This record gives sequence, structure tokens and C-alpha cells, in this order.
Amino acid sequence: MKNYKRMSNEEFIECINKLSSGLESFIEKNSIKIDYICPVLRSGGIPAIYISNKLNIIKFAPMQVKHIAYKNGKNKIEMLFKPFSSIELKKIKPIFLIVEAMQSTGTSVEMCINYIKETYKDAKILYVCLTKQYGSKSFSKDTIYEDTAFYYNGFNEFSEEECKKLNVEYFYPIFPWEDPETETNHPDDLEENIFF
Repeated sequence: MKNYKRMSNEEFIECINKLSSGLESFIEKNSIKIDYICPVLRSGGIPAIYISNKLNIIKFAPMQVKHIAYKNGKNKIEMLFKPFSSIELKKIKPIFLIVEAMQSTGTSVEMCINYIKETYKDAKILYVCLTKQYGSKSFSKDTIYEDTAFYYNGFNEFSEEECKKLNVEYFYPIFPWEDPETETNHPDDLEENIFF
């Protein structure tokens, strides 16, 4: 059974400030400009808006990746929205910032990175997420910058004591904009709520 804990607005802003500060330093040090901020929808949308305002990144290219529980019993992670067919970008090495709220396995982010690389093979990618399951995938080989505000326990099932030693949040976070009932029961995964 997962243990959930709601994140306060103040904690959320602290995470945004930490991620924005690290990004700003990297951007200034490397004299780069981000062409598009790419939230992984839905959960990456809100942190992406905060970060875009803090760092004055104007253009958005959201991607939507979703776990889908089909009526036939099949479960699949699919890309529901790919933005690049509506973007005219003639740069050889465009720069994208992917923003996610919660990374569990990393599959969604990996799909987004692969989609960018398939479309723009010489693209440079930065990636930030509010929280990452301890021990989940790193994308340091595929990105020029990667950061997370904090790690959470997740499938590791560490005890509270082990989490303290590792500096890992024991609880699954529920973000201020999320509904606890939806997050624990996942009706948004159901095929009939996605394709109708």
C-alpha cells in the first residue's frame, strides 16, 4: 500500500526555485537559449509554466504521454500528443527543456527524449523534474543537463529510517493541484476516459 502525502504550495515553490536556480546557472554558464519548454502533460504542465515565467522561456511544445488501461485488459504507455508537426523550427541544433512533475520509471520522459531526437537528431535537451523515484533512470547520456528537486521512496519500499539515511522522501507526493482520490484510484488511466 502506497503512503501518500500532500505537498504544500510553499514546498512546491521551494522545488520550483531550486530547479530554476540550477537551470539559470547552467544557461548563463553555457550561453545558451532554450527554444522550447516541453512539459510532459499533464503533471509537468504546472511546473513548466512556473519555470518558463521565472526564466523567461516563451515558447511551449507540450508532449502528452499516458498510461492507458484498456478494456481488454491490456496496459500500455502511449504518446497521445506530439507537437512537432505544428512547429516550424529550422535550427540544426535546437534546444529543448523537458519538464516533468514526477518520474517513477522514467518511461514517459524517455519516450519524449526519443521523439525529440527522432525529429531533431542534433537537438540538445535539458531535463528537470520535481521529484524522482530513488534509483529510477538517469538521462545524463541523452541530455546536457538533468536535475530533480528531491527523490521519493516509491517501489523501493524503504523504511522511514532507511529513507532518512538516503535523504529520500518516504511518502508518495501528491501535488497541490492534484486530487488525492484520482491519484490513488487512477480513473484517468481508463480507456473510456481517454478515447470517447
